[in-house]
Amino acid sequence: MKRMIILLLISLIILTLCACSRNDAAKEQSSASPSKTTQPVAEGSKNREMTITADSLGITAENYPIIDGSTSTLTLVQAIYRAMYGDEAYEDSRYPEEASKTVPSYRRLIRGEADLILVPYASIDVLEEAKDAGVELEFHKIASEALIFITSVENTVESITLDQVREIYLNYGITNWSELGGPDRKLVPICRNSDSGSQSQMDNLVLNNEEMHPDIQNNYVELTMEGMLELVAFYHGGGMSGSPTNSYALGYTLYTYLQQMNEVTGIGTYLKILSFDGVPPTAENIADGHYPLTNGYYAVVRSDLSNDHSARSIIAWLQGEEGLKAIENLELIPSAK
Repeated sequence: MKRMIILLLISLIILTLCACSRNDAAKEQSSASPSKTTQPVAEGSKNREMTITADSLGITAENYPIIDGSTSTLTLVQAIYRAMYGDEAYEDSRYPEEASKTVPSYRRLIRGEADLILVPYASIDVLEEAKDAGVELEFHKIASEALIFITSVENTVESITLDQVREIYLNYGITNWSELGGPDRKLVPICRNSDSGSQSQMDNLVLNNEEMHPDIQNNYVELTMEGMLELVAFYHGGGMSGSPTNSYALGYTLYTYLQQMNEVTGIGTYLKILSFDGVPPTAENIADGHYPLTNGYYAVVRSDLSNDHSARSIIAWLQGEEGLKAIENLELIPSAK
């Protein structure tokens, strides 16, 4: 009983803090300029001293590329900036503190508003948008990643299959965990908004771009990656109402993002990662492609980008020894050679 009370109190505190941070973020978004992503210095500005790495790549403050990306790759965008500008990067007014997120980043690239984006692979809809705009996208894989399915750690279900996930999200045809060999509790399927990276992977790898059931889209959408983790972890506890429900939520996210968030907040201790078609999503299974929903993060540019553009130098750095070390330090999974 005491343990249940403690867990409910923890969930209430986390959800309250999350709500406050979202409200603060919304206020900042409404009063601030668009996403703060890297920009070359204005003409006439004094050139900043760059690192030896930047000098070796021919990158200066004037030609530094405009880099954007997904929420899950923001730390890598920041690592690139630090590698080129050195220890004082944090103090730079152009230090990237926000990401436009996956689909908006692709649209910025298509419109020519960004030189390079670090993102999961594009959805069919994004590829169609690029084609309609007469833009060909060029993909360079820089790290492995995987779509994973999550539920509460208290749920006894250990695995889920492709057919079961499709039945849940396309037809809303499984509504009780007992149908998956678990407890007699309601199954609540949480989904993401259409312009998120995890939703793009869900569409590409699982749903084959078929339309998700409207009851799920209309009633169980979570707009942020961190919100998905918290909602799935604590849904059965009743959230802010504090009234436990006879249910467990099902959600999905990206593997390395969950690992990173767990180090910061400890949220992973309240979540269970489900095996998919009998294969657990471990770093090893993702790196060698054994896990079925393995994909990756890509450095993406327009194919008409000149060969001597600084964005291409960044890609070369990411695929070299220093870039590989930066990727590993962020606990991303290097691509198999």
